[in-house]
Amino acid sequence: MSNNTGLHGAFRQSMSWLHTWCGLVLSLVLYFIFITGSFGYFNYEIDHWMKPENPSISETASADDMLETGFGYLREEAPAASRYFVTLPVGRGDPGIRVFAQLEEPTDSGAMRLSEQINVKGEATSVARDTGGGNALYRMHYALHYMPYDLAIYIVGVSTLFMFLAIITGIIVHKNIFKDFFTLRLGKGQRSWLDGHNISSVLALPFMLMITYSGLVFYEFEYSPGTLFLGMGVDQNSLDEMFEHLRPGRTAPDPSGNPAPFPDISGPLAQAQAQWPGSEIRFVQVDHPGDAAAVITISRSVEGLGRRGASLKFDGITGAPLSPPQSAPPNAAFSGAVLALHEGRFANTWLRWAYFISGLLGAAMIATGLLLWAKKRRSKLRPTVPAPTSLVFVERTNLGIIVGLPLGVAAYFWANRLLPVDMNNRAEWELHCLFLMWGLSFMHAGARELRRAWREQVALLAVLFLLLPIVNAVTTDAHLVNSLAQGDWVRAGFDLTALVFALIMCLVWRKLAPAPARSVRYPGASEVLGRSNEADA
Repeated sequence: MSNNTGLHGAFRQSMSWLHTWCGLVLSLVLYFIFITGSFGYFNYEIDHWMKPENPSISETASADDMLETGFGYLREEAPAASRYFVTLPVGRGDPGIRVFAQLEEPTDSGAMRLSEQINVKGEATSVARDTGGGNALYRMHYALHYMPYDLAIYIVGVSTLFMFLAIITGIIVHKNIFKDFFTLRLGKGQRSWLDGHNISSVLALPFMLMITYSGLVFYEFEYSPGTLFLGMGVDQNSLDEMFEHLRPGRTAPDPSGNPAPFPDISGPLAQAQAQWPGSEIRFVQVDHPGDAAAVITISRSVEGLGRRGASLKFDGITGAPLSPPQSAPPNAAFSGAVLALHEGRFANTWLRWAYFISGLLGAAMIATGLLLWAKKRRSKLRPTVPAPTSLVFVERTNLGIIVGLPLGVAAYFWANRLLPVDMNNRAEWELHCLFLMWGLSFMHAGARELRRAWREQVALLAVLFLLLPIVNAVTTDAHLVNSLAQGDWVRAGFDLTALVFALIMCLVWRKLAPAPARSVRYPGASEVLGRSNEADA
């Protein structure tokens, strides 16, 4: 029995070591992924707030009118395109219509496509304000920034694998994990940080297991190319066959070369709406417009656990429905369901909030783990022994990681309102402001006394988010009062969320212990007299 107990203890101890270092080594990247990825669940809503020139969310039109507007714009701007694509706003975010055209010949800038966002009147809206919006934050959680895309996804992949190992080993190490979940001891130093780490871990444990595993599935062919090579070969024909196998019916037929009138969308649209009563049309695609082989594809919004909505195909000339696409094979269906869980595109508003809060809990788990690691090593030092340089570096880096990145996000939102609207590379400079603020946070953490630095940075974070609605009101007409009056709860919700977060940061600031005042020791009378006598002698 004792032998088995010893082996069990040794195993848990080895898992504890693995858990600690898996979470610590790539903590900066993991924290960055969780913070920016959490914003991705509201990327459309953030886009809407960051484009105040666009119409209110309540100013929408019918699907028929928006499709007519979108295809009319494309036919005028890209009459010789081989494919038209119109995406409609569905239930959230920016009410603009997104239009896309695949061009046959490059434009003056060398582009082979036209991509634009227009309003319900058919006017381009992207000229108003160049911004990265919520999609820039979302994209950074897997593509990072300032580095090649291929390198970024491998860094993210390795970090995700480490995170997955840290979660599994954490479950093994914490044998009383569910008991500890109901224990929170405040003001107990290292014990309090451990309780916070346990609670944030267990509360979002199903989410974090799902999000890390599905994140690895996202780039299954990049991370495991042997699957692709062994299964399909490496030549282009076999790749085409593979994608047709995974997404049957997605490949459009070749053009016939015989000219024909532009397809009439109204008939196929009516058939799709009759087949999907109560569903919203998400996009309409026209392949080979003006050709006898034109095909119309109509897709509805995602419903249920799927990454893509169901689609129907119609003959572009007669409007007759074509043979429905074959169902995806089991492996593709499984992969699609896993990716749908990761992105949460099927989620309603409340479920997206659950995703968002779970993502922030994941970031809190990483943050409390970092603080716990430093506190544990600090507690082992004698009061008279100076802390090693490595520990001091980690303590100050923790501040730059944990508070610095939210400060950068706040600066990103401020830059959207304060940078000149006609500034060149404006969207890129918004992101530059994010990373500049993050870098200043690390510098401030290294220059100030640590407890003072914590209070100062948390105070700045509270002020930036507290004043953000005011800056919005001063610089635009899309402020909180107008948004509420127009019933635009997306823009109003952004400002209200900023105020709530600012109040939370105010509470955190109050809980942070102030730096101790420097004690000034005044000499006693005997010491003064003694020094005077010595001087006289």
